[in-house]
Amino acid sequence: QHTVIAITGAPINATLNDQPIPLWQAIDVKAGSILKMGTANTTGARCYLAIQGGLDVPLYLGSRSTFTLGQFGGHAGRTLRVGDVLHINPCQGLSTRVADTKIIPQFSHDWQIGVLYGPHGAPYFFTNDDIKHFFATEWEVHYNSSRTGVRLLGPKPTWARTDGGEAGLH
Repeated sequence: QHTVIAITGAPINATLNDQPIPLWQAIDVKAGSILKMGTANTTGARCYLAIQGGLDVPLYLGSRSTFTLGQFGGHAGRTLRVGDVLHINPCQGLSTRVADTKIIPQFSHDWQIGVLYGPHGAPYFFTNDDIKHFFATEWEVHYNSSRTGVRLLGPKPTWARTDGGEAGLH
């Protein structure tokens, strides 16, 4: 038995049976093979493992993904642990495609992102100067960020009020 995988996202070192494998390309994997994936090399934050046929885990809200913060979905609603066994759904045919280089992002240490101004901006929580500083500052992403929320390192705002209002926090 075998399946096809592809690793995309941030550049990492990955091996299959101790042999380096390329990213952004379909790889045929035989049953019993050992895949090792390292951490992001120098740029990017996440990599993704695509498995043809997908994982055989229960559907929850129409998805097989895991939401660890809510502790539901995927494999027991939690992160994977040593000794976990994941089964793969059967698939028809095998793909041997390589991603077109036009769709592979160029990862860098500096990103320019779009920001939507929310309902709790100036003058409710922030001063107008806070907002000017926010948009003029180069921010660093804190290591404790996730897909649920991104913490930024940069100048502290002066705040428009001394308390946090309804929630009690700024």
